[in-house]
Amino acid sequence: MPEVISDPSPSQPERARADEPSATSEPEPAPESSELEPLPEPQTDTSDVIAATAKPMDALPDDPGDEPKPQQPGDIPAVAAPRARTPEPRAAFSLPNAKVGVEYAARIEARDAVDQRLIIQDIKLPETLGLHFDPESGELRGTPQTAGDHRLPLRWSLGKGTSYSGECLLIVNPDPRSLWKIIEPPEDAPYPKSHTDGRLIQTNDIRLIAASRRGRSHEHASSFRDDDYLIELDAENGWSLLIVADGAGSAQFSREGSRLAVTTAGAHLLSNLTGEQGARLSTALANWDAEPEASAKTLGTAFHYLFHEAASLAIQSIEQEAATQGAKPRDYATTVLAAVVKRQGTSTFVASFWMGDGAIAAYGPRGRVRLMGTPDGGEFAGQTRFLDRAALADQGFAKRIGLGYFQDLTAVLLMTDGVSDPRFETDSGLADPSRWDALWDELAPILDAAEPEQTIVDWLGFFSPGNHDDRTLALHWVSAKEK
Repeated sequence: MPEVISDPSPSQPERARADEPSATSEPEPAPESSELEPLPEPQTDTSDVIAATAKPMDALPDDPGDEPKPQQPGDIPAVAAPRARTPEPRAAFSLPNAKVGVEYAARIEARDAVDQRLIIQDIKLPETLGLHFDPESGELRGTPQTAGDHRLPLRWSLGKGTSYSGECLLIVNPDPRSLWKIIEPPEDAPYPKSHTDGRLIQTNDIRLIAASRRGRSHEHASSFRDDDYLIELDAENGWSLLIVADGAGSAQFSREGSRLAVTTAGAHLLSNLTGEQGARLSTALANWDAEPEASAKTLGTAFHYLFHEAASLAIQSIEQEAATQGAKPRDYATTVLAAVVKRQGTSTFVASFWMGDGAIAAYGPRGRVRLMGTPDGGEFAGQTRFLDRAALADQGFAKRIGLGYFQDLTAVLLMTDGVSDPRFETDSGLADPSRWDALWDELAPILDAAEPEQTIVDWLGFFSPGNHDDRTLALHWVSAKEK
């Protein structure tokens, strides 16, 4: 604290008066009076000191006893308070979120405390982020490559003149596909099954194809594919058979249940589509144009019994396997969708059996679709009806049988819900022809490829948020070259 000057100490020698001579001048004669005049108080000019150490009045001591003591040897000198800095203006910056791998273009929103729009002069971006800054538009552009919360230093101004520093947060969300792991099932797990499967059957005028792929949820959980399929052709009578099955995700051995269902039901149906029985069905179909009602009745009755017998045999095979393993039949729970198809000239006959979710559709010509049944839904999302004895005894079993005779049909499609859910979402979407047109626009080039059975397996790997189940698709189609 600066020293405040006080009266001189009495112990100090009295200072010479201003009018006293110097030590070199001659002494003046003493005054005649014997009494000495009192000396005037010493006058000291402190204006310079006071000006240098001035404080606000309320900071000066009121009582001489409160005056600071002179600095003594060893005391630390007081340090003057630093001069206050003018604070930088406050501003806020924001950017919408980005996603890895998705093209991004967004303007940095910047405003100060009084809601003035600010000018972003420059921003520092990590080289690995994949974005660049356009000063003219104030936008970040590019395709983000690195997920995370990125705090980006920047410089801004109110216009001409001083620029200031700031920071803007950019959140880059990861590509959802990168979050899914691919883990192999344990080597000793029962009922192993390949992760993908595809098959093509092709003759001069008949084309059948099917493909199945393990879903991302099963890859992530290190489990096998629960779906299965079967396609067969009786070249002699021209009957085609397509079956798809979706094992219940909650059933520990459903992958075997779906395999047993398609192989057992498929064997029974195929045996009745060949030989004499197949020939009788072909004769009834040949009379459709002349006697449609009679043919429809004959074929409807025949396929009602065929599908019921096939379902019953499939259930028996599941029950036998469960008994052998000391398990319960519901541990092998599965859906089953089947279709028997035969072309006759420009017409196509379809008989179908629908147990569970998924879809069976007769599609075409463009803008037209006929569903061959109704998906089974439960009280809660993801629930469905599975193949069991209660379903066989249900009085509504006949409603699961579909029969149709169509002109200029493009394709018959069977799919598990791993395909129908992401492509159609709801029952009303399933009945929307425009969605089937869109699906066919994707499938048609694949089916005309050199190896469609592999290409369609690859196509089944399409990404759809929230839809990661196994996917299986089977088709009977007419090539565009044949129309």
